[in-house]
Amino acid sequence: MTRTRRIFAFVAPAMLMFGCSAAQPLSSQAPVDAPSASAPVLVGAFPLCSDVPPITAPAAWYRDSPIYIANEMPIEAVQSWATGQPGFEELWIDRQHQGWITVGFSVDPEPLQDELEREFPGVGVVAVRVDRTTAELDALQQRVSAHLNPHFPITTYGLVDHGVVGVGLGVLSDERLALLENAFAGEPICVEGADPADVPKPGPQAAAGDGWRLLADELQGAPYRTGIAWDDASLAELWRDISLEGDLPSVDFASEVVIWFGAVYGSSCPDLRLDAVTFDGPRKLVYADIVNLDALNACTSDARPHAYVVAVDRSRLPGPPFGIQLGESDPPSGVPEERTIVDADLRAPGSVAEPGQVHGDPTLPEPQIEESGTFIEPDFPGQYRLQVHCGIEWLGVINDIAWRTEVPNGAVDFVPPA
Repeated sequence: MTRTRRIFAFVAPAMLMFGCSAAQPLSSQAPVDAPSASAPVLVGAFPLCSDVPPITAPAAWYRDSPIYIANEMPIEAVQSWATGQPGFEELWIDRQHQGWITVGFSVDPEPLQDELEREFPGVGVVAVRVDRTTAELDALQQRVSAHLNPHFPITTYGLVDHGVVGVGLGVLSDERLALLENAFAGEPICVEGADPADVPKPGPQAAAGDGWRLLADELQGAPYRTGIAWDDASLAELWRDISLEGDLPSVDFASEVVIWFGAVYGSSCPDLRLDAVTFDGPRKLVYADIVNLDALNACTSDARPHAYVVAVDRSRLPGPPFGIQLGESDPPSGVPEERTIVDADLRAPGSVAEPGQVHGDPTLPEPQIEESGTFIEPDFPGQYRLQVHCGIEWLGVINDIAWRTEVPNGAVDFVPPA
């Protein structure tokens, strides 16, 4: 993504200042600055895993071609060869070097590079020496897990291609970092986790908030769902849809409506809390602020339902049509049922929705639009958004490759036929 930003930082100002101009001869190199090698930012005594660079070969070992776009490189053949070589540890695809195969060894890679070039002429493949063997990283990973898991749950993983063990601390608090540092300072470890400032504070579920009051808080219903009721009959129907038991709550429908937020959680992280209901007039949305107090742990991805049913002030509702959804962001792909559209004006005291005025959003799911910086696979058609103001010389960055077309000399606003 750094490469993407630098490409457009170079191209866009030229278009803004000078407009479209005749094409210049195509150079052999794309105008992409090589990322500068800088020391990773430390959190406590350890770098962030996202900042640790992968192991690479000497620059002279790479060539301008081949360029691998998807996964057409001969991985299986190289893997079969590599497993018979002394010191083989792991191989991986290096998207920063045109999709070339990198083969990691625990021995001197130079003789092996010569063998690779003889065995696979014309193939993009390099040999490197890894900083730590798989066995060494596995042993360190087990030691870290044994030390920290009695105190709080963590995730660990070996990154042979980076030479470190990754440790997911959940939250990068001083206490957790100190516990890791006291036992493993100086070891090849990187960390990941949430900023303590972004972690929800513990506390009980509030019974009410600005413009809303809680009617039900149950592990019932369906995940990724919302709904609304405006009178006794619609509330009874909503209650049945959620599979809630017991008597219906008391609601003053002259001044209130009832909204259902069908939240979702993983079975290992059930501790949700409804902190607020937002009435977004400009966007014509009503949505919840639901936090997961277990989110710092390793959560399973099974979708379990948690129903929050609230009475809200009619005066706070947006004008029609408005939407109801679980959060500020659009529903995720595959669950368009999350968003409920209300075409009725329910702000007036006692007003009701007529048949057909409460329904799903017909615009969901929205088509997936790919843009510069994406990764694609062959034979999967899709839509791509690009800037054509000055023609299409630079298509953008796809699969980590900057794509540029041949432009005839003197052409302005050139668009290739394909």
